[in-house]
Amino acid sequence: SKDEICELMDKLMLQTLDLIEQEVKCKINIETLTNDGCLNMAQTRYSRGQHSVSTTQLPSEDYKEFNALKSINESEDDEQNIKLELNKHAVDKAEGYDDPIKWFGVLVPQSLQNARNTFEKALEYVVEATNVQIALQNSYNNFIKLNKIKDEL
Repeated sequence: SKDEICELMDKLMLQTLDLIEQEVKCKINIETLTNDGCLNMAQTRYSRGQHSVSTTQLPSEDYKEFNALKSINESEDDEQNIKLELNKHAVDKAEGYDDPIKWFGVLVPQSLQNARNTFEKALEYVVEATNVQIALQNSYNNFIKLNKIKDEL
């Protein structure tokens, strides 16, 4: 009936508002963590000198290929909804998984390790925010379908 569809649409709208709130929280966390990571890197550059922590430590075209320690895996649930997961790989030079922090030396400052940790946490929030955006899109699509059904009644 029309009342049941309207009730479903109301519930869907409340769910959408919750998802929007989650997305905003994720984006605020991403911004905060990214800023903290940049400040930690700046602190490292200040304490170690600008040449010891710079782009010259990053791999160039001549550097052997390596795999990322973090990757994204896409999966679907029973209802064909896409979900992203962050995969963490262990450091294994034989498999091509290098620890990027070692590009800056064996004994790296705590502030550089803190920068890495905050950027890793930000990456987790990026994946979470993406999953929330996917859920928002699904919610929007469902709302449109319900609205069409309601109009046909």
